Amino acid sequence: MKNFVNILVLIIIVSIAYFIMNKKKKIDQLDWENPSVISINKERARAHFFDFESKELALINDINGSNYYRSLNGKWKFYYSLNPDVRPKEFMKNNFDVSTWDDIDVPGSWEMQGYSVPIYLDEEYPFPPEPPSVPHEYNRVGSYRRNFNLPSTWLNRDIFIQFNGVRSAFYLWINGKSIGYSQDSKTPAEFNITDFIVAGENSVSLEVYRFSDGSYLEGQDTWRISGIERSVFISAKPKIRATDFSVKSDLDSLYKDGHFDLVIDLINNSNDSSDIIIRGELLKYDNSNIPVLSFERKMEITQKDTVHYKSTINNVEVWSAETPNLYKLMITINNDEEKVIQSFTQQVGFRKIEMVPGNLLINGKPVLFRGVNRHEWDPERGRSITERQMIDDIKLMKKFNINAVRTSHYPNQVRWYELCNEYGLYVIDEANIEAHGMQFHKEKYSFISDSDEWEKAWIQRGRSMLERDKNQPSIIMWSMGNEAGDGENFKRLYKWMKAEDKTRPVSYEPSREADHTDVVFPMYATIETISKYAEKNPKRPLILCEYVHAMGNSVGNLQDYWDTFEKYDELQGGFIWDWVDQVILKTDTSGKEYWAYGGDFGDEFTANDSNFCANGLVAADRTPNPHFFEVKKVYQPIKFIAEDITRGQVRISNKYDFINLDHIDFSWFISEDGKTVESGKLGVIDLEPSESTVLSFNLSGVVPKPGAEYFLTVIARLNRNTPLLNKKHVVAWEQFSLPIHRPSLKSDISDFPEIRLTESDTTIDIIGNNFQIIFNKKTGFLKDYIYSNRHLIRSELIPHFWRAPTDNDRGNLMHIRTATWKNVGNELTIKLFQRSLSNNVVKIKIVADHEPTESIITNTYNIFGNGLIDIEQEIVTEKETLPELPRFGMKMTLPKDFNRVSWYGRGPHESYWDRKTSAPIKVYSGTVWEQTFPYVRPQETGNKTDVRWMALDNGTIGMLAIGQPLFDGSVHQYPYQDLENVPGVNRHGKLDIKPKGQVDWLLDYRQTGIGGDNSWGARTHQKYTLDGNSTNYKYHFYLIPFTKGVDIIALSKINMN
Repeated sequence: MKNFVNILVLIIIVSIAYFIMNKKKKIDQLDWENPSVISINKERARAHFFDFESKELALINDINGSNYYRSLNGKWKFYYSLNPDVRPKEFMKNNFDVSTWDDIDVPGSWEMQGYSVPIYLDEEYPFPPEPPSVPHEYNRVGSYRRNFNLPSTWLNRDIFIQFNGVRSAFYLWINGKSIGYSQDSKTPAEFNITDFIVAGENSVSLEVYRFSDGSYLEGQDTWRISGIERSVFISAKPKIRATDFSVKSDLDSLYKDGHFDLVIDLINNSNDSSDIIIRGELLKYDNSNIPVLSFERKMEITQKDTVHYKSTINNVEVWSAETPNLYKLMITINNDEEKVIQSFTQQVGFRKIEMVPGNLLINGKPVLFRGVNRHEWDPERGRSITERQMIDDIKLMKKFNINAVRTSHYPNQVRWYELCNEYGLYVIDEANIEAHGMQFHKEKYSFISDSDEWEKAWIQRGRSMLERDKNQPSIIMWSMGNEAGDGENFKRLYKWMKAEDKTRPVSYEPSREADHTDVVFPMYATIETISKYAEKNPKRPLILCEYVHAMGNSVGNLQDYWDTFEKYDELQGGFIWDWVDQVILKTDTSGKEYWAYGGDFGDEFTANDSNFCANGLVAADRTPNPHFFEVKKVYQPIKFIAEDITRGQVRISNKYDFINLDHIDFSWFISEDGKTVESGKLGVIDLEPSESTVLSFNLSGVVPKPGAEYFLTVIARLNRNTPLLNKKHVVAWEQFSLPIHRPSLKSDISDFPEIRLTESDTTIDIIGNNFQIIFNKKTGFLKDYIYSNRHLIRSELIPHFWRAPTDNDRGNLMHIRTATWKNVGNELTIKLFQRSLSNNVVKIKIVADHEPTESIITNTYNIFGNGLIDIEQEIVTEKETLPELPRFGMKMTLPKDFNRVSWYGRGPHESYWDRKTSAPIKVYSGTVWEQTFPYVRPQETGNKTDVRWMALDNGTIGMLAIGQPLFDGSVHQYPYQDLENVPGVNRHGKLDIKPKGQVDWLLDYRQTGIGGDNSWGARTHQKYTLDGNSTNYKYHFYLIPFTKGVDIIALSKINMN
């Protein structure tokens, strides 16, 4: 018994000691390494609104007009410290001299202004994952300070300072007095500073830490930059005021009448109870003189109170992305003398969001989300973007048929949501939670996602987003974050959000099909995977939170995804990754600008994920990347299908969810070899959503010419101006090949001038009238074409099966896997070399072995008296273990002055086997240099598909390639191999790809598609792949020179068969 008592006492002593030590540890723990310290003295999260002193100012809603607003944006004094130990520890004191400090722009990140370096990492943290610890030696600190003046009239009000975004953590002082602390860089940090303000001059000081324990939840795939990223301001609020409000604007079950539900929280910070009058008006957004409803409440307020108001509005104008009908809610509080105390407004949009078996419904419709993920990014200012940039982004999205945005991966600036409300975009609002780097921790994500100690951080970040944004009608779903594993803290956050907002679904990608997500929300799921899901008759819809990774030359097979979405009701679209290339504008030593990415910022911090930040549909300056045109075409909300094209019948379907096509004018034209021969206007076609009709076009008037090709193109244009798009903007189009054909006339070779076949020790020469064609006897390749005494070929026409690896190719190791095809043209062993002259036709046939692949390559040339070369190339492989061919074709080099190109095929932008639906077949022309797109990292570019003919010329003479019937072609004002990304040499498309003294011309049977399911392993879909195993490919084209003035279209009709 005595031993038992001793043991019990010992256990108690140890427990007490452990408790004391643990408590001391927490006391000693730094705030910025303590997950239980989210903030100190920060105001509770609330809805976004500003307290105006009059109804007139509230209606205008321009905070700069208020006497009780002071912006602190602009120049601040700034001191940069390498780590916390060397920071100035007393700089917040009023007698501390900061006059010699640098000036820094606020808002703005310090790395974008020359302090430290921006860090780009995709998955990893910039430090070992040992939460909650962060580096001390490498934890930069920015000390900010500035003065501001306030009038004495502010002193009888409550004064607040608000920081809309500071990364990662900061302390705040006013007039040298400690105010508080905050983490979470993407939602407001608001502090009550009433007791610390004086009339006249005041000082504000911030100490910002680059890393904190909050960094473990801010591991997004973006640049790790620091500082005051968003706006800062001071405001003076009345003592009696609304502190928060919630407006729910729902619809009845018929989606006709609006259910309006308003809750207002009130406070009285004065010393006395007061009688107040609360008035509310719901106004037409574009006509504030027409109240739709109004209410009035008289009440006495002593401390805190809540007002609740409900109403029904008959035949309300419904909000959707297609019909962004808004109302303006105005709340005004008057005192008993009818003097305005407070007035503010809020956009209100009536819409209903429902979850039904298998679908998310908006206003009763299972909307297809034509979506994109969007980071806030500017190539010079980082994440400190302006309203003008937001509007430009929305305009581009509207122009390219995008209807939805996911705020990857954090709440955006509030103004973004207001603009989405106004112009019409569906928004998935995402909490600032990503812990991707925890996958490298020994206990993985669960170390924090299941931790009670981290629960507060999870809930706070979800709460801050929801409370701030709860009144924004464009938000149709909440997302709890991104790539942070799964665990109890997400279950807790889901439960809190569902209890707080019953009008919107909540989603989270790693939850998969668990109970704590309302939508199955996967990323980069294959077409096969989502098809299998839909075929299970699921209870929840599937929306791809990320798909089609738009890195570099990408976005292949997008049309295949959309064919699948439209096949299954349970699939409701997805969000492309992502909107803009997150690159940084730099200049080299010569002053030339280029897009910088990971690895371009010296040796302060060398770990990086290269150009994985460049995944945009648009470049950093918002120039469309070539694949953006494919997105516009696939996303178009009007569908055209050939019903019976032999009879000229086309079905037109309205794929909008809510609007008639009365805003569209339709027109059509029929082209003959790219030239319009008939056209007409259809005007407005009266089609309600989901309706279709068949139009018949009279084809009898088209009299076919020999060899000519005919296409019908139908175009849908806006017939009026919209807030962002102009009248005649093309919304949708389609092109149909018409079954109108008349064979071209076969050439009579007996009419051609006589040619001669001669040989030397090294060459075979074919000599004709004004031309000489030379073959290399050693290689068997076409060596030169001399025409009108001009050498047209600088280097031989050789078999060429390689492409400069795209980012997707590098991700799936295609450049390693297919390396056996890289130098085919230099690795052939000739087994047969035949030449003959018969009936005034020279025939040359070369059969060669490619030993590395055990393939047989045959090239056949027929040369005619008119100078035309009929070229055929064939490959036969019997080996069953060969990789795919990147391309199958030929390449040659022409002199640099052959810098003009024209072609009849798909264009004007580049196209590929799996990305060509957006490129109509027409005749195009331009400079050779214009065909190169400067991708962030050099790679394959400029391909044209379904080419009938392509010509290069120098203004006097040229060379024409004619497909038999089609080929792929590209031209380059430099050696094609320059497009190979070589670390340290060829890193930047804008910098390292330069015009040089030659033109490379690639003439291909086809190129393997560029893919895009992801950029880290997914291969091009099999149906768009040139399989290398036991296969046979053959193609056929003509080459013929021409002189200025020749009708190239007529020349292209030549028929030697």
